[in-house]
Amino acid sequence: MSIIRSKQDIRLTVPSSIESTQDVDAWLTSMNDSCWRVLTGFRNWPDWVPGVRSVKQTDTEPPARGTKLHVDTGHKMTTGSIDRWDPPRSLQLSIDLAPGEMAYGFLIETNPENPEIRISLDLEHRLTGVSRIAAVFFRWRLQKLGPRILSNLAARTRPAKHN
Repeated sequence: MSIIRSKQDIRLTVPSSIESTQDVDAWLTSMNDSCWRVLTGFRNWPDWVPGVRSVKQTDTEPPARGTKLHVDTGHKMTTGSIDRWDPPRSLQLSIDLAPGEMAYGFLIETNPENPEIRISLDLEHRLTGVSRIAAVFFRWRLQKLGPRILSNLAARTRPAKHN
């Protein structure tokens, strides 16, 4: 067995038009909540996660650690599970893919001192059997996939509109 990893992050800064500390805090909270909603809106994952056609929760309970997901990658229907559930900060999923297993780890951090939200993504692909021969290809693929996922996620993260 061989494991390859890739880690990326993206930073979303408070718009320069927002100046008061209270408005900065409200923007950071709103963006954090928005990001969490996008991450946990599993049925919308095909809109922003390359290679995913559909994701459906296997039960009707609120998501939590251990929740199972059916994931359609277009060429295979597989099962995934939530390994870490820490709203609205951290989500980790693992999906059984041929060959091996893919893990997605998202971390959302806000920093009022440096007004920004940072979204980190740790990708991990466990290779088994002959797939270990292609480790260089899979590493390259992960390095390309992470920025695409984060860019797509950031494009869907919006602060709440105030009336």
